[in-house]
Amino acid sequence: MSPPATPPPPEMSPYAPGPYDPGLRGPGVPDRKETEVRRLLAGPRPPLPPDLAARAAYRGRRLLARRRLLRRLGLLLALLVLAGLLGPAARAALTREPAGPPRSPGLPTTHTTRPWTGAEPNG
Repeated sequence: MSPPATPPPPEMSPYAPGPYDPGLRGPGVPDRKETEVRRLLAGPRPPLPPDLAARAAYRGRRLLARRRLLRRLGLLLALLVLAGLLGPAARAALTREPAGPPRSPGLPTTHTTRPWTGAEPNG
């Protein structure tokens, strides 16, 4: 039985954070993108407009009001569609004539023969 494999040191692990990337560069070589980001973050920051927070808050309130209005209009439209479908159905159910006496399926509603009296006619 062979001894268990020892894991690579942390600086050589592809899952550990650090400069090791076996496909692109060797250990210890700085990444160009990382170097550029560090340079940008270390430099002076551009000035922000003094009313930036007020403008952002105003825009946020306006977006929330618009979203609220659209939600209410959608709900109103859904209720109108529901009323448009249920109104005629309820009106039709209320104005329908009551059903007549129960009858067997297949029998006509009007009889064309005389009712049976229990006596056979002599013929």
